[in-house]
Amino acid sequence: MSAKSPGEGRGGGSIVLQIFRGDTDGGREQRFEVPSVEGMVVLDAVHYVQAHFANDLACRWNCKAAKCGSCSAEINGRPRLMCKTRVDEFVNEEIHVGPMRAFPLIKDLVTDVSWNYEVNRQIPGFTPAPSEPVPYKMLPEDTERVYEYRKCIECFLCQDVCHVLRNHDDKSAYYGPRYMVRIAALEMHPLDTRTRTGLLHGKAGIGMCNITKCCQEVCPEHIKITDNAIIPLKERTASDVYDPVARMARKINPFRGAPATADLDGARPSQAIGPQRFSVRDVVRLKTRGRRLARVGSVLPDGRLEVWVLHMDGKVQHWAGPKVVRTSDIASNYGPLDDVGIGAKLVEQYITEDHEAQHGG
Repeated sequence: MSAKSPGEGRGGGSIVLQIFRGDTDGGREQRFEVPSVEGMVVLDAVHYVQAHFANDLACRWNCKAAKCGSCSAEINGRPRLMCKTRVDEFVNEEIHVGPMRAFPLIKDLVTDVSWNYEVNRQIPGFTPAPSEPVPYKMLPEDTERVYEYRKCIECFLCQDVCHVLRNHDDKSAYYGPRYMVRIAALEMHPLDTRTRTGLLHGKAGIGMCNITKCCQEVCPEHIKITDNAIIPLKERTASDVYDPVARMARKINPFRGAPATADLDGARPSQAIGPQRFSVRDVVRLKTRGRRLARVGSVLPDGRLEVWVLHMDGKVQHWAGPKVVRTSDIASNYGPLDDVGIGAKLVEQYITEDHEAQHGG
């Protein structure tokens, strides 16, 4: 297809776009010729195609200022924002515009990114200490560190270029770089009291990242995703999960340096009752024979825990209890049940109210 008056643009000449057209049933690229205008970006060219040649072309956009993250696409094979990509970068080249490959196609250039919001809901939010006075006060350098993560516009280009999500199509194994940035914003916050290393080691799958830095290269806000988010989170997770020195230190002095996963019901901030603090629904590993997993049912006034112990018979599982244990009987605390990968690893072990009622919960 050709424009009606190729010479109408101040830039002179024309550009050729190969735009993907199709839906879940398949599709192919379609050629369009658009008059070149000085300062034109790819989104301008796509809008011209919509106005003159293909009124039904599906394209998601909003601000046209590279701040909403809506117009993400793949331009000549590279994930980019259409509103931030000038056409004069492609001298004497055809411009191929397609949808993001890491997400299910809806139509033309529009993909279904709803999975990202489902992941977002699984991340425990900002959790300050109950005694923290409001308004919150922080040092300027702490504010500056957290600010970088807040620059994310959720364009999901980093998700699109991530090898795990794009090439292996395994969204059950890894949350993706965007949500490593969000977790880092919470973990690095000086007033947040919650640790999310259990989530990172489990369901979030930070171990799947092999630090290629491709997500960092495509970020339109120039967030150092790998250097300032993923690598620090890997270090924290390794320290909590694998570091033998940290383990030994916790055994020698369990009252210091232990990450707090939640505030202990009824306990004062200065009251330490064991190597870790616990709350209802935390998944813990017992020190007893077999090192079984258990779920905290309640925290008793004397500091002991009432737990339900997981028993596995092949793929069949059941929770036995309640059983009262001391906090010193707990080897590890993985955080709330819904926040770690225990369910995925042990065949969907979500506990329903009916199941608890049957076992006297």
